[in-house]
Amino acid sequence: MRSRRLFGTVLAALALSLALPACSEPDGAELFLRRDEARDGIYVFTLPLQDTTAAYDFWFYSRTARTRLDNLQLNVQWLAPSGDGFSETVYMRSVGPLGSRELYRSGMVPAQSGDWQLSVRPVGVDEGFAGLGVIYKRYEHGTR
Repeated sequence: MRSRRLFGTVLAALALSLALPACSEPDGAELFLRRDEARDGIYVFTLPLQDTTAAYDFWFYSRTARTRLDNLQLNVQWLAPSGDGFSETVYMRSVGPLGSRELYRSGMVPAQSGDWQLSVRPVGVDEGFAGLGVIYKRYEHGTR
C-alpha cells in the first residue's frame, strides 16, 4: 500500500513538472489588426511583458492592396502598466502589396512587469492599407 502511494506521488510530481512550463510566458507573439479594427486610425496592441530580466525585439509589419507606401510615418506611443508613457515617431522604409516587415526595437528591457499598451498611428494611409501588425520575441540576455 505504501509503495502504491509513493508511486502515485512521484507520478503526480512528474506530471506537474511537465505541465508547469506550458503555463509560463510565451517567448513571443505575432499580432495583427486589420484596418477596420483600428480605433480612429490608431492600432492598439496589448503586450504581456512580464519578464524584466529578459530583453525583447519588436518588428512592425504591414501590406497594401495596391500602391506602395514609402517612408511610412508611424506615431508610436508606449503606455506602461503604471500609466507612465512615452511617444516617438519612426518610419517603415516601404510597405507594398507583397508585405513588409521591419525591425522597430531590439534588446528592449521593460522597466516594469505587466501588460504594456503599444498604440501606433500610421500617417498618410488610404483604404488600400490592409492593417498593421507587431511581432515581439523574448530572449534571455546573451541568448539570441
